[in-house]
Amino acid sequence: MRKWTALAVLAVAAFPAAAAADVTTKDVTLTSGKDEIKAFVATPEGKGPFPGVVVIQEWWGLNDWMKDQAKHLAKQGYVAIAPDLYRGKVATDRSKAQELMKGMPQDRALRDLKAATDYLAKSEDVDKSKLGVIGWCMGGGLALQASLKDDRLVACVMCYGRVVTNEAALKPLKAEVLGVFGTKDMGIKIEDVRKFAEAAKKAEKKVEIKEYEAGHGFMREGKENAAYDEKSAKSAWEEIDKFFARALKGK
Repeated sequence: MRKWTALAVLAVAAFPAAAAADVTTKDVTLTSGKDEIKAFVATPEGKGPFPGVVVIQEWWGLNDWMKDQAKHLAKQGYVAIAPDLYRGKVATDRSKAQELMKGMPQDRALRDLKAATDYLAKSEDVDKSKLGVIGWCMGGGLALQASLKDDRLVACVMCYGRVVTNEAALKPLKAEVLGVFGTKDMGIKIEDVRKFAEAAKKAEKKVEIKEYEAGHGFMREGKENAAYDEKSAKSAWEEIDKFFARALKGK
């Protein structure tokens, strides 16, 4: 088990500064069907139970950036769990990321996410009535799909992930949704995002969309990511933090 001090977290942060609270992290093993998979867990210091959030990777895999996002959420007062959907593999170039994403069966990924949700629901540190999910890119689409299939998830944040524009397909959705999207995204077209919002409205679902003048992947800091937009990323995290605070903490 590893402890990250406030200084250490700030040194690697890819999000707005948070309160100077310590976060405890650990790696755990989950049972997903007949498989055993690893997951990264970040827990706030202090006495629980806390709300819980499932954190879903981009197509790159469960890399350090994803773990940083889990730690950010823990600093905000949530037990965050990030399951390793690629079974230990991490991509550093687009061709490998695409290969790993295409090789990941959708049903297996959703089963892994259910296992992560199960972990939160069974944890003494977590309030099982206050569970959420967040994902980016590939993980953003999976966050919505997981919410459609698991009504224990009451709050969903999808960051530039694949949307659903069919009203009937959104009927099972119980979670309140915050969508974070870039108007310059060439993969997830903003026109389709707006169709998703309209379909959700017709289906009488709670879906709020935040649009930013940015491209796909604009929240991920890194010299290799030309799409990163610091101002938009900071604003998006502020909206995400407010959303989870209201939906999972009642603030």
